Amino acid sequence: MDESEKENKLDAVEIVVKDIVSVDTTDKKSEAYKSNSYAAKKTVAQGMMDVALITANANQLRYLIEYQRESSTFYLILSLIIISLFLQVAVGISLIFKGRFDIKGQSKSIQARKINNYVVIGVFLITIINIFIAAFSISVPGLSTVP
Repeated sequence: MDESEKENKLDAVEIVVKDIVSVDTTDKKSEAYKSNSYAAKKTVAQGMMDVALITANANQLRYLIEYQRESSTFYLILSLIIISLFLQVAVGISLIFKGRFDIKGQSKSIQARKINNYVVIGVFLITIINIFIAAFSISVPGLSTVP
């Protein structure tokens, strides 16, 4: 290699090094990615809570049908559990659609906010209904599932 080739290679390396050094570390894309990652994790966590609540309500429904069929509040609790399960399925479907929206896009962001508001209202209603289910549930003293 002659001197001119070495100088050209050194110039090329120097240009690459300057480009690497001048990278902006406060890039807005990384901040958007972090917020999108948080939003996605939040949606998944809401979905997991919804699944846990559906499981709890299904268990309450089974208990109600097996042990409290003669209760005076049987039909009230049964209807509240069915309404709660219906709302939970609706919230779960809304979370799926909410997770599909691109948070960065302006037109889709409005839709995502609307769905998020519906999810919040749904979760509030589910909470209130489950409080009433717990309040009206009758536990029979001395009833044990262990023989």
